[in-house]
Amino acid sequence: MTDDASAAPPTAAPASAPAPAPARPGRRWRTLLILASISVGWKVIVFTLGAALPRWLIEDGIAELPAALQPYGHEAKQSALALWNGPIERHGLVRTVRVVSVERLADANAHARCNGLGARVRAYTYFAIPYSEVRMVCDRGVVEYRVFRRRHRPTG
Repeated sequence: MTDDASAAPPTAAPASAPAPAPARPGRRWRTLLILASISVGWKVIVFTLGAALPRWLIEDGIAELPAALQPYGHEAKQSALALWNGPIERHGLVRTVRVVSVERLADANAHARCNGLGARVRAYTYFAIPYSEVRMVCDRGVVEYRVFRRRHRPTG
């Protein structure tokens, strides 16, 4: 004897909530591509503007010097550029320079070959931020990396 109930096909399980559709792979790649584009784009803009601003905003300062001191100002600028000779400084950090001042030195006899002149030349990096300063005497100079020096106030 056969049991009709056992021969009948099993009934389907009660209906449950549908499973969420899997995320499409193209959507994930598109999101990653957008994020990568934003990342690269802001860096290009920042470094392009950062490198261009010093050249737009800062002049070399030689035209503002008295006519008699302009040749020495130009020479001091070229000598100062040679002092920032590290590969990172030369190709990356120093974007432009400005001759801040040219003055006659107190000990003019010791520096007779350059008529007793000295100059200060300041280097600027990205976004026209001061980087360092050179104190020139004749064709020699000393790089001072602390542009913003603390000024000691007298106590009392």
